[in-house]
Amino acid sequence: MESKYIKFLEHTADVEFEALGNSLEQAFERAAIAMQSVMIDLHEVEKKVRREIVAEGEDNESLLYDFLEKILIINDSENIFFSEVKVSKIWKEGNKLKVSAVLLGEEFDPRKHRGRAVVKAVTYHGMRVGKKDGKFYVHVVLDI
Repeated sequence: MESKYIKFLEHTADVEFEALGNSLEQAFERAAIAMQSVMIDLHEVEKKVRREIVAEGEDNESLLYDFLEKILIINDSENIFFSEVKVSKIWKEGNKLKVSAVLLGEEFDPRKHRGRAVVKAVTYHGMRVGKKDGKFYVHVVLDI
């Protein structure tokens, strides 16, 4: 699912990508979609199930980690994959950063969906969140 907003990078054993957005929210959305696309062909995933999540962190990197980890937990525990992710907002509450999002997708059906790689974990290795050339970016390595 490579696009001008999501770029998969060479990695020896894991999956590494960078996602770009006009806002931090959009970069987080695209990171979630990139992670989902590693596991399943998103063109086959209908928007039948809705989940809402709130993640938190001490900084942008730990916020991104918790955000992606919460989605991965739903993938693993409920066998639901998401073809649309809409980040409602990112805000600061006390000394924590928080992100809320709505996820749309459906339960995996082996008769309909083609599985790809299994993402075992989101990692902090090489994780970066920043801004360059007027765009927000996130850099993520997934353990597969």
